Amino acid sequence: MILPVRFHSLRARLTVLYAGLFSAGLLALAILAQGMIERSARRTAADALAASGSVYERLWQERERSLLGAADVLARDFGFRSAVASGDAATIVSALASLRTRADAPYAVLIDMTGQVIGNAGPVHDRLATLHGDMMGERRDAVVAVDGRASRIVTAPVLAPLEIGRIVLIVPLNAQEMRGLEQLSSIPLNAGILVRQHKGWTGGGRRIGLSSPADRVFTLSGPAGQSFAMLKPLHGMGDTAEAALLLSYPMDRAMAPYRSIQIGLVVAGLVWLALIGVGSARLARSIARPVVALDRAARRLAEGERTEVAVETEDEIGRLSASFNRMSKGIVEREERIAHLAFHDVLTNLPNRAFFRQSLDQEIARAARNGESLALLYMDLDGFKVVNDTLGHPIGDSLLRMVGQRLLELSDNAFVARLGGDEFVIVISETADHSSSRRLAHGILDLFAQPILVEGREVTAGISIGISLFPADAATGEALVRNADLALYRAKQDGRGVYRFFEQALDEQARRRRQIEADLRGAIRTGGLELRFQPIVRTSDIAIRGFEALLRWPHPTEGYIPPVEFIPVAEETGLIVPLGEWVIHEACRVAAAWPADIRVAVNVSPLQFRAPGFQAVVLQALARSGLSPARLEIEITESVFLDGVDAVTDILHQLRGLGVRIALDDFGTGYSSLSYLRSFPFDKLKIDRSFVTNIADDPNAGAIVKAILDLASALQMETTAEGVENPAQQAELQSRGCDTLQGFLFSRPVDATAAGELIERGHQQGRSRAA
Repeated sequence: MILPVRFHSLRARLTVLYAGLFSAGLLALAILAQGMIERSARRTAADALAASGSVYERLWQERERSLLGAADVLARDFGFRSAVASGDAATIVSALASLRTRADAPYAVLIDMTGQVIGNAGPVHDRLATLHGDMMGERRDAVVAVDGRASRIVTAPVLAPLEIGRIVLIVPLNAQEMRGLEQLSSIPLNAGILVRQHKGWTGGGRRIGLSSPADRVFTLSGPAGQSFAMLKPLHGMGDTAEAALLLSYPMDRAMAPYRSIQIGLVVAGLVWLALIGVGSARLARSIARPVVALDRAARRLAEGERTEVAVETEDEIGRLSASFNRMSKGIVEREERIAHLAFHDVLTNLPNRAFFRQSLDQEIARAARNGESLALLYMDLDGFKVVNDTLGHPIGDSLLRMVGQRLLELSDNAFVARLGGDEFVIVISETADHSSSRRLAHGILDLFAQPILVEGREVTAGISIGISLFPADAATGEALVRNADLALYRAKQDGRGVYRFFEQALDEQARRRRQIEADLRGAIRTGGLELRFQPIVRTSDIAIRGFEALLRWPHPTEGYIPPVEFIPVAEETGLIVPLGEWVIHEACRVAAAWPADIRVAVNVSPLQFRAPGFQAVVLQALARSGLSPARLEIEITESVFLDGVDAVTDILHQLRGLGVRIALDDFGTGYSSLSYLRSFPFDKLKIDRSFVTNIADDPNAGAIVKAILDLASALQMETTAEGVENPAQQAELQSRGCDTLQGFLFSRPVDATAAGELIERGHQQGRSRAA
């Protein structure tokens, strides 16, 4: 029989009560924490395993593209196709050996149309004969299982033009392949290959029934304990997968990162139990009255009232009261600081974009009530990116702070804000003759026309300004900002370092530009663009030596939109990159049908040229079309060198290494053409039409053309004169030794069909002259 415990004092009763409650709460917290740790470990492991499965998918696809690319290159090789067609086994075996090295595949074979396998196919040799019947359908990648071992096969048809054989790459999915996958995983992953046998999957001492889930995580039991696992069936030669990838993550490894937390919880719990007995007695003695006061103060603080409590003791409750007072003061200060940060720029301490838009709406409402006018000055620094790139971001930040301070001083403390980056705005009251905004704009331009001393360095920071007026230009804040931005854009176009007022024509131009951008995106997506080809003829006999591919846009409602209108929009929006990629692919495709002595020239925008992967685009266009690299000519202007000569020359040398010809277009119109000739040996110089137009009657133009031709001859470069439109120009260029000519005198740009007819007509005339 258990006798009830009797307490002779309230203090003892409260001490035991609080100690028991705290102990029970601590125990419940420990159980809850343990459960949360276990759930977190399971969830983290499952997410990591799923992520590893996604990594496997990407690795599998990248390896597939690599193997298919290597096999397709050999399948399209003319010599190899000839060897297959003639049954030259020695050549086939030699080519396959080279393919194995390039593709990093242990086995590479050829299956001819009779089903005969040429080469060593390793463990799947007997299975390959089934490929003759195209059992893989549209797929070119499959995994097969032979004698309990899985191998990956990748095929590429050899076409001439019908299929005459099939290249097969075989990669055994062995332990080495799995270890590579395990090393790429962010968790201690175990990877293995299972093959289908009977009514399940087996391999590595495991067997998984058909009921096991695919492509989702499940629990797997084994000799070493339980693991999280995921089974990913691998496509076979038919509809049924013959092998699958098993990814598993041991549960004990998943719980390992949480061991220190569990140990810490146990230690903390023991320490806490020891302290509870001591603290409960003091807590029971003095907790009631101060807690009530703290509760009342906390409720007032929650309602937004600044409040404090009296500190009557120096014990824990007293310190808690003092901490509460500090917390209350800190909350008020932080709320004020947060409110300031929410509406002010951290770097310059000027109002930010959110505060600006709010204040602008208020200023517009006030001006509308009082019948007043406002001027919005929208500014950004000219060449600020260069300052950051050359002098570093700390100098750039200091410059922005100084710019903000100077704008405040110049504008007599008018509303000045920083919108972000190097963009600033000023809102001022305007007069009827616009004198306030003009005077302020002149003062800003004059001030920033001089170098600024920033941390001991002289920095030239020009500024451009766009100005819009309320209510003359816009009735809302959003429209006022948009119009000022359009005026700033015009100031940039007019040479920078100037100010421009908004005009209605700017809005119309912006609308036109947005419409062109939207229609151009649709044309790229739906194939609404065309190529025209203008012939380049040999000077001596006017025989066609090549064509220049020219982009044309037949708009469905506006007719042909000139390139001078849509190309700048494409360059500003980045559309020039997919646009230029399509031009290169289409030009190579069309030129592949021309005779082997006819080249095609493609103009490349500086933005497209500097875009990542430009060399890969050229290589892919040549590979898909089968066009010889020597028949492709890339035309660039000297503007591609503006971001650095070394990087550009590296790309040019890589293209030259492929066999592609490089031409310098518009030669003679820039400032540094001769220095670029020293940096890179171009294959051709194209003389700009501005020199050709007056060559027959202007001695200066003739002298410049002769100098260019002599320079090209000395450097062993070919020359082409653009814009030849009459026989007098042709005669002058012929007498001066220009290699090839291009212009309306010989033909306007024509479509691909007409270009082929021009080539055929030229060959017929050549045969007639020879006869």
